[in-house]
Formats: sequence, C-alpha cells, structure tokens
Amino acid sequence: MLSKAACIIPTHGRPGHLSRALESVLQQSHAPAEIIVVDDLDDGPTAAVVQVTALRTEIPMRRVLNRLNPGASGSRNAGAAASRAEFVAFLDDDDAWRPQYLARAMAELENSGPDAVISGLCRIRHDGSIQPIVMPHRAEIAGRLFDKNFGMTGSNLVIRRSAFERVGGFDPALPVFNDWDFLIRMIAAGVEYGVVPEMTVEWREHEGVRISTPSLGRAAGIESFVAKHSHTMPPINRRDLTAVALGIRWRNAGSLVGRLMVAAKLLRLLGLREALGRRLKTTRRGAIEVGL
Repeated sequence: MLSKAACIIPTHGRPGHLSRALESVLQQSHAPAEIIVVDDLDDGPTAAVVQVTALRTEIPMRRVLNRLNPGASGSRNAGAAASRAEFVAFLDDDDAWRPQYLARAMAELENSGPDAVISGLCRIRHDGSIQPIVMPHRAEIAGRLFDKNFGMTGSNLVIRRSAFERVGGFDPALPVFNDWDFLIRMIAAGVEYGVVPEMTVEWREHEGVRISTPSLGRAAGIESFVAKHSHTMPPINRRDLTAVALGIRWRNAGSLVGRLMVAAKLLRLLGLREALGRRLKTTRRGAIEVGL
C-alpha cells in the first residue's frame, strides 16, 4: 500500500533524541511517503544525523530550516508547508513511533473516513512506569474540551493536509499547550477524527529542558493560552489554569518579596483554604503545577 502521509519531525539541537525518532520511522511497517526534519537551530550535529540516516533508506528525506517561527509549532507548520503529501503525520524529536503506528493510523483513515486520526500513547516515566493514554471519541468530551488535553500531542496525530490548513496549523505564539490549542480549534473547525486505541506512540520523559519544564516561560505560555481562549473557556478552567501559572511563578520567584506578591495573587484567586490546600498537595507530590 502506497503511503499518502509525510512524516514531519521538528527538532532543536537534540541529535541523540532525533536519531532515535528517525530510527522508529525507518522501522514502520507502512513507510511514510517522505520524511521532513525541520531544524530551527541549524546545527552541525543535527545535519549530520539527517545526512547519515538518509543514506540508510529509500524514503525521500530532507532537512528544512525554520528561521521564521522557531519552536515546535512553527516547525510543524513549516514541515507541513514543505510537503505535498495528502496527509501529514507529526513526530516530536524526543518521542518514537512503534512499528505499526502509521499502518494502523492510515487504515483508520481509509476505512472509517475521518480527516484525522489520534493514536494511543504510551507515556514512559523516569521510574520506568507506564501510563496508557487513549484519546476519547468526540462525543465523550463534548463540553469538556477545556478540562484538559485528553490525549493529543505532537506525535500521535495524522491529519489530512486540507483539514490541517482549515484549522490554521499550530499556533507559534503558544510555547506550551499548542497541541491542546490545536485540538480545540480542530473540533471547532468541524474536523472529524478517528481513534486508534492501541499504544503505538512512545512519549518518554527524559532529563533536559522540555516544554513541560516548569519555568517562567511555561507560566507565561499558560497565561497566553488562557488569554487566547478566555472568551469560550469556562470560569472554573480559567481559574485553575491561572492558579497553575501562579504556582510556577511562586516557585521561580527570586526573592521573598516576589513570592509574597505571587502568594497574594493566589489568595485573591482561590481564597485562603483552597490556596493552602493546593500548596500542601503540591509539596507532597514534589510538583510545581498546582491544582491540575
């Protein structure tokens, strides 16, 4: 069966992770029509990984530079624009596809007729434990889209190019929650999706900076997401996400005065009892993102 999907891999200076991601693409039982690695750093080691991998496969493969909108969203969009395949399949450079991923996704697209497919995730934590994540069907999350991202990431989505363009691509202005934002807009645009329940994508936790690292940049990104969707987001979700961002800001405050200022905002937002309860819960878990 001839593939109709291009594999788009955004990357940023992580040649070791990229090599593993590319290896998982080469092992697909249903090979992609092409592989496009989108590099927003333009470093030598990344170029070398792409060059060496291209010599090992007959799949057309190239590296595209993204200087216009650095980051995962801008790179995904650049890769989709560079491809001419009917479908685009995204894979983050620190994730991996299991061998049946693309075959199962394309079969669902051809047999059931949706414009997109979201496959099951296998989240592998630092301690080796595994969390299965399967995206619910649309009817199951009706009215609950702002509760959380139910299971779509930058590595388990295959979507028809025309549908991707109708949604408007990923938002480069959102450094975090860009996949959640895309899901919200995809459903709003009327794009139907199918679900492959098998865990055919590996989402591995690892050391180093990720978009999930609880930094001040992440706090700002969450606040941008809330601002973008404030007109449709239920008040309880807006409050909870704002509390998450403030929790990160509290942890990253560089002075006692800074922490007191953030704590005052949390108190106004949540009230004393809930603010203290969330702080204690966060301390026990060793996490920073309070409340979710």
